[in-house]
Amino acid sequence: MSMIMHRAQARSGEKAVVYPHYFIERPCRILVIGQLLKAKTRYRCLLRHISIGGAMLDFNAAILLPKHFFLEIDGLKEEIGCAEVHRSGTELGVRFNMLLAPEFLSRLIRMQFASGL
Repeated sequence: MSMIMHRAQARSGEKAVVYPHYFIERPCRILVIGQLLKAKTRYRCLLRHISIGGAMLDFNAAILLPKHFFLEIDGLKEEIGCAEVHRSGTELGVRFNMLLAPEFLSRLIRMQFASGL
């Protein structure tokens, strides 16, 4: 599986940033927003690995997505704003609109460890 989403796009004159990633297999949903900011569609997917800057998901290759959407991870109530940066077959790389708080990532890792998967 590719690590493309862990390398942030750099502007000219700036260095690219690479974030440490964590392998976590957890069910999640992609939430596509429609007009008037109402939830339009939810798609099921699988989170494969994550960093504070992005994630790699397994997602149905036949479904077209808009450039921007939200990610909901099972067991957490937060919705994370995302942008698609890589797609190859069922592999979907996303970059988060804002860096995740390290506490959020720690909580996700603890949940994964506690589930015994």
